[in-house]
Amino acid sequence: MKFSCALLALALALIAAGPPPSAKEGATIVAHGTASGALPCMACHGGHLQGNPAIGAPRLAGLDPSVTLAALKAIAAGKMGKNYVMTNIARSLSPTQRRAVAAYLASLPSSS
Repeated sequence: MKFSCALLALALALIAAGPPPSAKEGATIVAHGTASGALPCMACHGGHLQGNPAIGAPRLAGLDPSVTLAALKAIAAGKMGKNYVMTNIARSLSPTQRRAVAAYLASLPSSS
């Protein structure tokens, strides 16, 4: 009985979380931004997302999804970084969009 309850709780949690993020959706956000105001990541982090030291934009390609998600959460909360553009981008992404971006970035090679 305990196993059945635990399995049911897990199933309900997965349903509540929604569908898994799509790396394809993440690729679209990274390249084109969103209608809610997020600019394309490539605009600052480079076409291969290897970063842009001249403006302080770090490499994003190949990052573990947990690193990306934690950074977006901290930036949105004003606890990390001082770039108002990045703060606005992080705040404009929904949790599902953040997960999709993180999944896509993790799928990329860490160096080009």
